[in-house]
Amino acid sequence: MQSKSIGRNDPCPCGSGKKYKRCCLAEDQRRAAKDRAPVPQSGKEAAVAVPPADIHQISGLMHELARKSSSREDRAGFEELLAKTQPILDYMKQEPAIEAASQAIAAHGADFDKLVEDQEAYLERTQALFAEERFVPLRFTADDVQRAFDKVGHPTPGSSSDRFVEIVRKAMLHLADKERRSRSAMSMLVHLPDYVAAGRPLDAWIIQHCAYLMGERPDESNPFLFQMFSYGYDGWVAQKRGREEALLRQAGMDLSRLEGMSMEEIDAWLQEQQSDPVKLARMEAVLLANPEQRAQAAANLQELEREAHRLLEREDAAHLLLPLGDVQPWLPRLNEGWARVCEQFPSSGGLPPSSAAGEALMGAIFPLVGEMIAELFTPERTRELVGRLKAYRNARYAAGDKQTTTLANGAIVSLGEGCDPASSRFLYALGYLSLMKGLETMATLPQAQDQSSDGG
Repeated sequence: MQSKSIGRNDPCPCGSGKKYKRCCLAEDQRRAAKDRAPVPQSGKEAAVAVPPADIHQISGLMHELARKSSSREDRAGFEELLAKTQPILDYMKQEPAIEAASQAIAAHGADFDKLVEDQEAYLERTQALFAEERFVPLRFTADDVQRAFDKVGHPTPGSSSDRFVEIVRKAMLHLADKERRSRSAMSMLVHLPDYVAAGRPLDAWIIQHCAYLMGERPDESNPFLFQMFSYGYDGWVAQKRGREEALLRQAGMDLSRLEGMSMEEIDAWLQEQQSDPVKLARMEAVLLANPEQRAQAAANLQELEREAHRLLEREDAAHLLLPLGDVQPWLPRLNEGWARVCEQFPSSGGLPPSSAAGEALMGAIFPLVGEMIAELFTPERTRELVGRLKAYRNARYAAGDKQTTTLANGAIVSLGEGCDPASSRFLYALGYLSLMKGLETMATLPQAQDQSSDGG
């Protein structure tokens, strides 16, 4: 089929001179959906000897067989088979009407292209369309989403938007296997005649196009798939919140009350739990009784500690970096290391450094960073940094910035009692960025001094 390698705006391969989207795309989409509808095959001799069954009778026959089956296992088997084959049967019954509907909306192709070009309007219309009752059976469930996250990894509080999107994309594609995509595409197309009859050609186009994408773009998401997944994701979030509320109740805390507290009040409550042997034992017993959630909480905490360094990328977190006086003694050695790398890998025409040069530079910088933070971050200095992190976190929490609050908590946890500065990812990031800022500041000082001399 041509459409796999031809873009919507490419010349149509039929030679008409028109763009593909304004010529043969609609017909190719209709044909692709038709080709994906599997037709049961028996042997050639049987096909000749046995007259074709009335497609309208097959569904009723399957229901009757399920009802009359003597064992629960047989009934369950028939019902599962019926669920898988029902979209095929429905599509085959409606095929002539679907073809007629596809031809009827061809004249509205230009209007559909215009809608697609307005991404905001297109997504808004798609969301409203697939929220309709008839598409409810095609939605993913909270259990589907849980199963997918168990396979590809869980999104955690504080995850970067890129990482969150990537996890969700993997989960979505894990659930949308070839069989499910095929069933969903046929189930969508069955409704095509209804939307044409209702005078909604653009909605019919959305359905036809998404059905086409389900089959022709198996490694990509699409508006329909995203909407179906979002319902399951919302359900998964609600279930997760319910489990957290139940755990907190067992530990003697109300989640709604916790969310109404300031960070100072939350810290005080946690301190109270940890300092009271009875309350601490109760909390530990609750976690032991829920091993899956305990393991997930531990994984979330590890992820937060790994991601905490992203906090330092924020402009309003610059005050957490080391002052120039602390890093200045280390700058000459940094410059020496930089000079050695430049001698070993002289720049060529302003091109980016090679991977070997990058590795050599990191080899020169990171041991120096390790020495610096090991010397500077005494237990007292680390506690002082934790105090500043808490003040910053509390301000961001009060401002409703949950992601930054979560990252700050990850940094605070990573700097807990017994923290080894040499093994702290957060302190390495802080030390490196502090050195870079020191270099930048020192580069401006001679210029400022020259300007002062000239003025005098």
